[in-house]
Amino acid sequence: MSKFWIITKEVYKKNVKSFGFLIMVLSPLIVAGIAIAIGYFTSQEAENAEAPTIAVISESPGIQEVLNQEGSPFDVQVDITTQEAAEEALVDESLDGYLTVDESAGSIQARLSHTDSLTDYVPLLNEQLATYQAMLRASELGLSQEEVMSLSEPVEVEESIITVEDGMLTTEENNDTFVQEFGAYFVCIGIFIFIMTYASIIAEEVANEKGTRIMEVILSSATAGNHFFGKLAGVILVILTQIAVYVVVGVIGYFFAKDIAFVQEIIRSIDIWDVIQQLLGYTIIFFITGVLMYVILAAFFGSLASKMEDVNKAVTPIVMIALAGFYVGLFAFISPENILPVVFSYIPLFTPFVMPFRIASETVGTLEIWISIIGTVAFTVVLTAVSLAFYRANVLIYSDSGIIGTMKRSYAVMKSNRKAKKMNKA
Repeated sequence: MSKFWIITKEVYKKNVKSFGFLIMVLSPLIVAGIAIAIGYFTSQEAENAEAPTIAVISESPGIQEVLNQEGSPFDVQVDITTQEAAEEALVDESLDGYLTVDESAGSIQARLSHTDSLTDYVPLLNEQLATYQAMLRASELGLSQEEVMSLSEPVEVEESIITVEDGMLTTEENNDTFVQEFGAYFVCIGIFIFIMTYASIIAEEVANEKGTRIMEVILSSATAGNHFFGKLAGVILVILTQIAVYVVVGVIGYFFAKDIAFVQEIIRSIDIWDVIQQLLGYTIIFFITGVLMYVILAAFFGSLASKMEDVNKAVTPIVMIALAGFYVGLFAFISPENILPVVFSYIPLFTPFVMPFRIASETVGTLEIWISIIGTVAFTVVLTAVSLAFYRANVLIYSDSGIIGTMKRSYAVMKSNRKAKKMNKA
């Protein structure tokens, strides 16, 4: 066991101290930081943006009052009352645009002329002018302002999501759907990123000594099993270290930024505790099993490489499988009851990508979820046993016949070893 830990420690130290690991850790943090900074400065710019300056040309002074009242998004220049003066102000760039309004028999016709800077404000103008027009017509009908407001009072629709389970109706909060969707995307994208990042690393670690032809020396002091699992455990510890860094940075960042208005707005829109609970539920199970399964699969293909130059070729099938799972997962979110995602959600190599989206869309029951989890765990165990068996058989095989050829030779060696063991027992 001490030899196993020595190998694990060496693999861990070598990768954690490498410049590549620093880049792997910092890259997502930099991207996340840039995204947060863009969101923050965009919100600040919108908050601190000056109200556009306009002029209102109309025979009715009430329109100016409506558009210039407190809380209005416009700064109305009340001293500009003619089109000629407004056009001169546009030339001097002291005005963003002018609004020409004609009122006739309780109806309003308006035209906005501007320097291509007020397009986003047209819906607000429509809304405020529609309100003013309603007040005019109400005045003609003898209605008070309170009566008009009561007629135009909006109706709020409260949404509740009902699920049917075991013949019972259950009401869920709307926030649950968002949390489940977030968890599904977290698993799908997280697994894919870790596969792309660590598939080559684990394959290189397993194939490293084999490619340098010093495996005979290593096996004189450690078993093939210790060497295989030591490499595997070392890389898994590296993955856990990267995740731990993100957790620590996230917690520290939260406590530093929680009082910022931009962050408080995000916190109000979601329930942080619900997100954490979701991530600690089925989501974390699929994330762990998915990453572990693909790491072991990468170790298996890495053991088939006879030299370091073949490692990238060896992990290509893994990347293609993961890419297929990623896209099927996204398709499952759009159409969770389609036969394709339903079938793929029970295939272990695709389950971690697809099943979280089916859970988020609530098209799968608890029994089906646990069947997929048990199937994925069982497949991972079998995959580990097969990988170890092939590693023991091909650890000293140096072949230029490619991955398929090495696999065939390894299988032949495994059969020969089994026959030899049976003969020895007999």
